[in-house]
Amino acid sequence: NVNTEHAGFVMDYKLRDDRLIWVAGKRGIPSQLTIPYFDCEYYNRFNEAKEKGLDFFATNLNFEDKNIFYRELFNYLPGLPEDEKEFYFSCPGLAISTVLLENVGLYIENFEGIPYSDEDNATLMRFGKVFQQTYTRFLDLQKAEAQAKEAKIEAALERTRTQSMIMQHSKELDNTLRVFHEQVLLLNIHSAFSFLWLPDEEKDQHKFWAAWAEETCNETIFKSKAIDYPLDRNEPATAQCLIDWKSGEPVYSYAVPPEGVKNYFAAWQELIAGVEKLTPQHFAGGLYYVEAFMKYGCFGVILEKDLTADEKKILSRFAIEFERAYTRFLDLQKAEAQAREAAIEVSLERVRAKTMAMHNSQDVSAATAVMFNELVRLGVENMRSGIAILKDTSSMMEVWTATVTKEGHNIKGGGLVDTGRHPLWQKMYSDWKEGKENFLYHLKGDDLKAYYNALTSSADYSAPYINEDPPEHYCYITFFDDGVIFTFNTFQYSDEQKQILKRFASVFNLTYRRFLDLQKAEAQAREAQIEMALEKVRSRTLAMQKSDELAETAAEVFRQLISLGIEPNRLYIGIVKEETGDMEMWATDEDGTRVGKKFMFNKSENASVLKLYEGWKAQKKSVIVDMQGKELEDYFHYLNEVMHIPFKAGLTQNRRVQSVAYFSKGFIGMASPDGQGDETILLLERFAAVFNLTFTRFNDLKTAEAHAIQAEEDLIKLQTEKKRAEDTLTELQSTQKQLIQSEKMASLGELTAGIAHEIQNPLNFVNNFSELSAELIKEMVEEVDKGNAEEVKALAHDIVQNLEKINHHGKRADAIVKGMLQHSRSSNGVKEPTDINALCDEYLRLSYHGLRAKDKSFNATIKTDFDNTIGKINILPQDIGRVILNLLTNAFYVVDEKKKSGIENYEPVVTISTKRIGSPSGVGGKVEIKVSDNGNGIPQKTLDKIFQPFFTTKPTGQGTGLGLSLSYDIITKGHGGELKVETKVDEGDPGDSGKEAGSIFIIQIPTGA
Repeated sequence: NVNTEHAGFVMDYKLRDDRLIWVAGKRGIPSQLTIPYFDCEYYNRFNEAKEKGLDFFATNLNFEDKNIFYRELFNYLPGLPEDEKEFYFSCPGLAISTVLLENVGLYIENFEGIPYSDEDNATLMRFGKVFQQTYTRFLDLQKAEAQAKEAKIEAALERTRTQSMIMQHSKELDNTLRVFHEQVLLLNIHSAFSFLWLPDEEKDQHKFWAAWAEETCNETIFKSKAIDYPLDRNEPATAQCLIDWKSGEPVYSYAVPPEGVKNYFAAWQELIAGVEKLTPQHFAGGLYYVEAFMKYGCFGVILEKDLTADEKKILSRFAIEFERAYTRFLDLQKAEAQAREAAIEVSLERVRAKTMAMHNSQDVSAATAVMFNELVRLGVENMRSGIAILKDTSSMMEVWTATVTKEGHNIKGGGLVDTGRHPLWQKMYSDWKEGKENFLYHLKGDDLKAYYNALTSSADYSAPYINEDPPEHYCYITFFDDGVIFTFNTFQYSDEQKQILKRFASVFNLTYRRFLDLQKAEAQAREAQIEMALEKVRSRTLAMQKSDELAETAAEVFRQLISLGIEPNRLYIGIVKEETGDMEMWATDEDGTRVGKKFMFNKSENASVLKLYEGWKAQKKSVIVDMQGKELEDYFHYLNEVMHIPFKAGLTQNRRVQSVAYFSKGFIGMASPDGQGDETILLLERFAAVFNLTFTRFNDLKTAEAHAIQAEEDLIKLQTEKKRAEDTLTELQSTQKQLIQSEKMASLGELTAGIAHEIQNPLNFVNNFSELSAELIKEMVEEVDKGNAEEVKALAHDIVQNLEKINHHGKRADAIVKGMLQHSRSSNGVKEPTDINALCDEYLRLSYHGLRAKDKSFNATIKTDFDNTIGKINILPQDIGRVILNLLTNAFYVVDEKKKSGIENYEPVVTISTKRIGSPSGVGGKVEIKVSDNGNGIPQKTLDKIFQPFFTTKPTGQGTGLGLSLSYDIITKGHGGELKVETKVDEGDPGDSGKEAGSIFIIQIPTGA
């Protein structure tokens, strides 16, 4: 009978905080509300009573205060109908009685605003005590339920932990996600599917795993799927995930309205393809996706309605567990990567080991087989693989192919393929030249058939197109320095497999380098063997003493060829005589063990022999004569029946190949049942070139032997001629002495003529003044008789003067005679101080007057330029005088000859000068004497010979050619000086003045000599 419109209780309240309220009206239907604290009389009285520790308080609000309270309250009741609001606003007042218990408040209220009586309040108090027990029971039940729920949650989380711990491989992460999804469903979080989102900003992509349940008639099957998306993909969901994850908030919830569901699933069509449960029609009312974030991303669910706060906390706890699971996943992934890396390194090391174990270039096939077996071991499956070696200088590539068989990889190598025969090979070649790393080529349809046809038509390969083959192939190309590794598959490789191929390409780069080194070493070793064999042939050639040793040298050639691995039936050497067509032959026996006797072929006797001759005649380096059938039968008949050359098994052959290399006078050849390779032909050509030296040595010996016979005949003649030459030499020596004496006499004659002319001059004065004095004496006698004393004195004075002049010119003559006597003496070899200027002046006059004495018409201008600072120098005056006389005589001669040639306005000029050069003190200095003329000059061909003994340009009988030769020896050997000549040849017309022409002879003598 208590008048109450509402009854309810308030729980979990705190001062000025939210209040959780259950309200029951007259109809007994309870409602649950959460209303925050706001400033009003009722809530203020509630807080005041609680602070004072009261167990009861009552509140009465009049009409206006009641409506203020309701206006604020209705802000927190958005779903309240408008008619109900009008009812509350129309009530006259509000009376509330509240009992405050230990942890709950129980209240009743009416809308008349009439306060409750004491009896009503007492009844409320009694109900409050009972309700305290009820609420205590409620709390106990709530705690038990919470413990049960927590136990259930912990059990679910423990199952996820267990699944995380039992992961043995990183690929089991999707199994873990399925377990997580299953446990979420067991906790009554009814998600359509769970998802794991992991951003990878380094790789610019998202990683997604999705898990869902599919119902069958017997069981529920949990499935999962993974996919990668690029980060730049414009999808609102993933873009928002990235923003929320970076914000650091634990949980986010998003609502997708019904009209947006279709677009939402369209963005995820790759992830949910084939999952019937995840289609727009299952979410006609819209959907929610809730994300609980962790360190690596988020764990989330998609469902039809939003999660409660408690469920979001559970989801957050699952995210934390998934963080641990993903940490274990990363640890497993790292361990697997390390194990994978170790496996790859082991495989690479096996290839390296095989590479380093190669002993010759043929082992590259074995190294290739090991490499491809290791690729298969690492999961890089292929149905056909290969290695191609490329070169800048050629479009041909050398290929090793590997085809998968039951036993492993069947390696076929060393074949050449033209890269221009298919677009795949063209791109391979062009990309390799451009330095690219790899590319993928898709072969299908006609292009695939064209590839196999191109491969089959290559000389060294046969891989026809088979209709049963897959309709398309993927060819993956990885480059290394010298070529490519290629693989054929029906599927594309993963990034990891591509990286493995790249690493193997790098290792094979080492393999190929090793191959090239071995190939080079083998070539060098082979070249050394060949050179040693050739050197032995050269040595045997140089050791030949007689021409009949040619056969033994030929045998050495055969021995060395066989030692180099040639395995012929027969080796032979032929010497061709062009004029007759005969061929002088040396050959081994049929097994090549020894050299037989010499025999003769003729080009006209057999067609095969004619081919050998014609190749030599055409000056070819080598030819191959392939004899079969009738030609071979005729050849064997010729050898056996005509030439009587013995055979052992040769006549049973069906084919015989003659490989021949030519030299200037013949050929070296070998006969075998099969053709020889290019290397053997080149080897024969090199031995042919060496045997050319042998044959040259043979010819030289033959010539030497012929010359030896001739020498014996010539020796007697030589001895006779020697006696005759000795007699002639004696005569020549006698003639030479006479010529030297003649040169000396000629020089003496010239000197004597000069001296005679010089003496004649003072003698003329003596005679003239003597005659004049005699006449004066007669006059003086007459004047004495006349008694003319003054005239007598004058005449006596004139006579005295004449006598003085006679005395003067007498002394001049005496000096000339003394000088002549001095210079007529032979030199004693002792140098003495000499006035070089006086010496030059004296011999200038002697030379000039000597020529005047011979030819009265001779005349020339004489110029002197003497350096008066020279003083005396140590020389042999007689020898230097002869040199100066010779040079001056030659100068007067050439100017006189030029004068006589009729050149107009020509004036002969001869100049002699002296000059000190070098140190003024004389130490280390020199005296230079120049004798120059303005003659015609000396031509170059004459200039090169002027100092040679017996060379002269004077007419026969006028000079021996010893003058300049003796002068050169006197200056250079006798005085340690130099005698040089400078000349300018007159190249003008006969009327040219020739002023620039002439010669200068320069003498330089050390002053300290």
